[in-house]
Amino acid sequence: MSIIIRPHPKTESEYQYEFVTGQCRFNACLELGIEEIPAFIEELDDDKAIQRSWLENEARGELTYSDRAYWVERIYKRYSSEGYTANETLEHAAKYLGVTVSTIRVYGALLVLPEDIMQMVNNKTLFEKYAVAIARNTYEPLHSEKSQEAMQERASWVLSLGKDQRDHAIEALEQLGCKASIADLNNNVEERTKQDRLTVHYTIPGELHSALLKWGKEKGLKDESTIISFMIADVLNRGAR
Repeated sequence: MSIIIRPHPKTESEYQYEFVTGQCRFNACLELGIEEIPAFIEELDDDKAIQRSWLENEARGELTYSDRAYWVERIYKRYSSEGYTANETLEHAAKYLGVTVSTIRVYGALLVLPEDIMQMVNNKTLFEKYAVAIARNTYEPLHSEKSQEAMQERASWVLSLGKDQRDHAIEALEQLGCKASIADLNNNVEERTKQDRLTVHYTIPGELHSALLKWGKEKGLKDESTIISFMIADVLNRGAR
């Protein structure tokens, strides 16, 4: 177990070195009573230190969502202040941190969350995808305080739903947007859940049964119910075209 440190960039600091990676490991060692652990001292400027910290801690899963959002915001502001367009800034930030543009957008969305909701995301009480859907479809820059209250209300609502309903909550948020009430969102989720539970009854003429099974097996399908489902979807897709 080792950590990476660098000479502290602030000469006035009371500390001689600054963590680059391994702070969580260092704290864990302290809790276990381990007084000495190996450390590599590297001469790194701020840019290299940020990149090393992000890449290594991200790979180990040691960055919280708050950390990720913070670094994305910091790098985004850096590039946007240099005159890049929004899209160019996203691309530069993604390249700098070694992630995709969509990842930058996700962590950027989390920045508007109230602190208590961000903590839920950090400890995985509320999964990232639900938090992002809440942020993107609730936050209004011109009504920041009201948006914060609405996001807290919607986070509690998502957590109150059953596991099979939560993905429908994302769809409901995306469809209805920031103006929808909890009652509106609930009705939308209930309707989507009902659609999931629709049952189709069918009767297959005996003379077609063997032909149907042969058709399904040629497509790599094994059991009869899967073959029927695939056939219905195929017919509906053809009709939609």
